Amino acid sequence: MSTATLPPPVRRRSVLAVSAGMAATFLSGCGDDAPASPAAPTERTVETDKGPVVVPAAAQRVACADFYGAFAVVDLGLVPTAVSGSGYDGTGERYAPKLAGVPSVGDFTEPNPEKVAAGKPDLILRTIDTGDALYRQLSAIAPTVVISFQKLKLPEVAVRCGDVLGRKEQADALLDEYRRRCDELKSRHASVLAKNTFTFVQSASDSTFWTLGPKWTDTQVLLDCGVRLAMPSAGQTQPTQEYSNERLDVLSQSSVLLIPSGPDGVTSAPENKPLTDSPVWRLQPAVRARKVWPVISGASSLGNALELVTRLDTVLTELATR
Repeated sequence: MSTATLPPPVRRRSVLAVSAGMAATFLSGCGDDAPASPAAPTERTVETDKGPVVVPAAAQRVACADFYGAFAVVDLGLVPTAVSGSGYDGTGERYAPKLAGVPSVGDFTEPNPEKVAAGKPDLILRTIDTGDALYRQLSAIAPTVVISFQKLKLPEVAVRCGDVLGRKEQADALLDEYRRRCDELKSRHASVLAKNTFTFVQSASDSTFWTLGPKWTDTQVLLDCGVRLAMPSAGQTQPTQEYSNERLDVLSQSSVLLIPSGPDGVTSAPENKPLTDSPVWRLQPAVRARKVWPVISGASSLGNALELVTRLDTVLTELATR
């Protein structure tokens, strides 16, 4: 229907009111002759890393019993009743306003079962491998779902969480948005992407650094956007490969270097300093050509991935001018 044929708001509300009245009259006239509709199920069985688990048909009070799950829950339009770990106030505008005030029930990987129980959750979500003892403790509080994000790509995280939380429609919409945004970026920046190779690198310690390979979640987002990795990261079989800072010359094949940003998503994270302060770093071709950009890192959900896509769009726009 074109916008020209839509009724004005007042008329539309009147039509809806009349329609509702007619429907009510019709239904009241049916009396007891109309068969009662079956009640919607209140529970479902979902597959988890620990086997089948019976969960609410649509969970409302979700406790995130490790750090990472909270982001996937927010992505699907639900604010958890509990989180684990700290630092949510520095997670950017997509998440911080919703997560900063949520009670924390433990550290980044180990929840306190008593604190979890105090929030009266109707579902507990674990997104990392979980020992049997902790699983039994949490399962005694509420249905506990373990889905290890380490074994999944980010689109799969959205699909699995949508199934568990009874929010398939929201998960499908998020996945469609991600695919559309990646395809748009690939098309818009095809020329720049064809001319450059990239390495995502980050400091591992005061004297070592990592290159992030195709199995790292952030790198998978880059690949979905059409980025070509430079060697040696392109050939890595593990998510990360550690090198001594004396081996920074392995980055010489990369025309563009990406490093982790701080909480603002734009400026370099303080943790990069052992890497970027090295005299050998300043000798790399990408550094000398001013083709180094801080980007969002540590994506654990499709919403995080969309933030990285947005930042990459800016990077490629600026790269086209250098």
